[in-house]
Amino acid sequence: MNNTSGNNIAFLEGGGEMGKLIRQKDWDKTSLGAAQFWPQSLRTALDILLNSQFPMFLFWGKGLVFFYNDAFRSGLGREGKRPSVPGMEGKDAWPEMWPTIKPLIDRVLINAEAVRSEDQLIPTNRNGAIEDACWTFSYSPVKDETGKPTGVFVTCTETTDKVLAYKKVEENKSAFEFALEATELGTWNYDPISGRFSSNERLKSWFGLSPNQEVELSYAINAMLKSDRERVSEAIRKALEFSSGGNYDIEYTIVHPITKKEILVHAKGKTWFNEQKIAYRFNGTLEDITEKAMATKKIRESEERYHHLIYSSPSAIGILYGEDLVITIANDAIIKIWGKGKEIMG
Repeated sequence: MNNTSGNNIAFLEGGGEMGKLIRQKDWDKTSLGAAQFWPQSLRTALDILLNSQFPMFLFWGKGLVFFYNDAFRSGLGREGKRPSVPGMEGKDAWPEMWPTIKPLIDRVLINAEAVRSEDQLIPTNRNGAIEDACWTFSYSPVKDETGKPTGVFVTCTETTDKVLAYKKVEENKSAFEFALEATELGTWNYDPISGRFSSNERLKSWFGLSPNQEVELSYAINAMLKSDRERVSEAIRKALEFSSGGNYDIEYTIVHPITKKEILVHAKGKTWFNEQKIAYRFNGTLEDITEKAMATKKIRESEERYHHLIYSSPSAIGILYGEDLVITIANDAIIKIWGKGKEIMG
């Protein structure tokens, strides 16, 4: 018997597929009884739910009888929930969700106050299998004619894709930070508008700061070798001008404020500009090139000593290189023997 075929059920008209399923159901066999006798509070809630394009569902009465709309069902995959779900008690309709959502329902019914959660992980029956899904939702009390909370009205939206995307960003960020640590680079980020300057722990340690201390740009400038300060300040000023292209590439020396140890660093950065050509971000890396510079200096000094020994030697010395025997080094003594000028050198 179709107990919604009688009079006084205009509130069930329309509502898409779910409205049709509710109209076809024999409600006499449920704890709610015939639909024409449902209280006005339930009628109003269902009228809002069934005619909304936003995902919604409702728990009603002692058994927390469950209703939901087409917008919610569309998020449940190809199969969705069984047609018999509308009218089932909540614990039977959503056994996979019940341990998570029942405490929320109880809070709403006991306190008569709405609860909200963002990106909540809730196991969801979709396409015939239980999947981990994230939802942002609001649970609100629906009061009956006596003013008592009798139902729980839920609006929700699935945020699984957003959460996964955020998680991916965090994973990439962690991988990037790990790569930076592996390369032993210092990093900085400067907001020209607010004047806020931040950096990683390695850069802070070079400037004699603890991991929890903030770095001020003026402090960083003052920690440089005095002869480098004006040059670096000018390079930063130019990098913050749109006409410069925002590029920053410079070497300078940092003097540790406590140990007075000097390190030579190579700074590379980029300024970002908005549509008004105003700089809103200036960030980059700092590499300690002290050992590299020392090694280069030693090689250069060694080469200079080598060349000095050859050119100052009274013995005739010439060095030829490659298959074509290109003369790369020849001192005056051997040039005199060859009877040719220095133009013979390759």
